[in-house]
Amino acid sequence: MEIRETFTNRNEWIDYLDKNSILYSQESIEALGKQIIANGAEEPLTGFAAGASDLIDLNGNWREGLVFHGINSRTRAVMLEIADAIDATDRYNPRIYAAEGLTAFALRMRGIFPRFIGSEYTEEAPKREWLFPIPFEDLQNLSYPENIFDLVSTNEVLEHVPSIDVAMSEIFRVLKPGAWHIGTCPFAFMSEESIVRAKMSNGQIKHLMEPEYHGNPMSENGSLVFEIPGWNILQRLRSIGFSKALMRFIVSARYGCLSTDITGIFVLCCQK
Repeated sequence: MEIRETFTNRNEWIDYLDKNSILYSQESIEALGKQIIANGAEEPLTGFAAGASDLIDLNGNWREGLVFHGINSRTRAVMLEIADAIDATDRYNPRIYAAEGLTAFALRMRGIFPRFIGSEYTEEAPKREWLFPIPFEDLQNLSYPENIFDLVSTNEVLEHVPSIDVAMSEIFRVLKPGAWHIGTCPFAFMSEESIVRAKMSNGQIKHLMEPEYHGNPMSENGSLVFEIPGWNILQRLRSIGFSKALMRFIVSARYGCLSTDITGIFVLCCQK
């Protein structure tokens, strides 16, 4: 199964889902997962071949599983989109920034693109010193000049910033005209509105729901989730100034891209 569909709003997605209800089938998802494990998968950008014995199944968590040397299913979906947006054969020219510097994805990108830079975020001074020479960056206040990057990637990060709109405004600022942001975050794919779990008010966190934390290499306690975007994120990105804002829905047996609640992985793509 190979699916790569583009959606610019919730109505397009609902119409597509009505015609393709099999995407919800757990039996179909499980069968495709087993097929990928049996046949192996190709890693986008690098061409690395993950054999049947190489892929790690995280007990049916297909989005975070199908791991090959640290790269999981959703990350390969991001790499597939990056391969389309950036000419990997012209490896010395693209300036690429990612809001991660310690991950397997950062290591892969650093190995492919010499002008790749990945950063981490922590409020603790000793950890910033430990990070060196990996830079510290705040997505809501990036240190980089305007119009400098050919691509920015944020993976499972946007949900943790107090304001997605401020962070994406900063990403818009540092992207060159025509350049892309590509990445993933948890996505409320049936909802128009975002799920706002917490807000910052006068420098203090105000919890609107039971606090939820996700893993963070810079914190044993994980990172607080502020917002799970819904489809309204696309209009918000257009309001910021992005000429294109879309969700790419990816299912791929070839590249080992599969999710759990629904077959495909949503990749957020927006072009300046």
